[in-house]
Amino acid sequence: MSAKSNSGRLFFLDLGAGRILSVNPDGSDLKTVLTEGQGPHPDGVVVDAARGHIYWTNMGNFKANDGSIERCDLDGKNRRFAVPPGGTHTPKQLQIDKETRKLYWCDREGMRVMRANLDGSNIETLVDTSQGDPRPGPDARKWCVGIAVPCPASLRSRSSRAGMRVGSLTRRSGPAARQPAPSATSTRATWPWLARISPSSKHAEFG
Repeated sequence: MSAKSNSGRLFFLDLGAGRILSVNPDGSDLKTVLTEGQGPHPDGVVVDAARGHIYWTNMGNFKANDGSIERCDLDGKNRRFAVPPGGTHTPKQLQIDKETRKLYWCDREGMRVMRANLDGSNIETLVDTSQGDPRPGPDARKWCVGIAVPCPASLRSRSSRAGMRVGSLTRRSGPAARQPAPSATSTRATWPWLARISPSSKHAEFG
């Protein structure tokens, strides 16, 4: 997973070597930002260039509730937890809403879409697809993986007016919306790999 900063550089995870690197879009000027190993099973990375921070997820042990989100400066210094281990189950992809200063991510085996302030405070569950299943979720059809947060006003409006059904998953309003399980007879996507979240937290869609 990689992320692009406002400076034009790409930041990405080197999972095998446990590093965060940055490079120009043409592949030149490769730099190592962080050499110390990330937490267990890092997965998603996003850059807040305006505030000078890199965020990444650590999925942890898939069968344990020990996922986390870490943060460091663009030069790799001041590494710290934004969301401590156990604050989320198995965090995957993540996004930043720079206007509201919120961090959004999908919790795969936790079967949730979550968010928090950029400093890690006020952790919330926006969508819960578990329908009472234990965590870690045994049904992969209920897992949440990819996420997109439309920030421009035009995209927010379009997201809010989108159709009420995507595949076999129904969009619900409210900060803790629950999504029914995918239907085996659906003619469209039945795996909730991508969540689209309105920054107002009033709408959530899966596709």
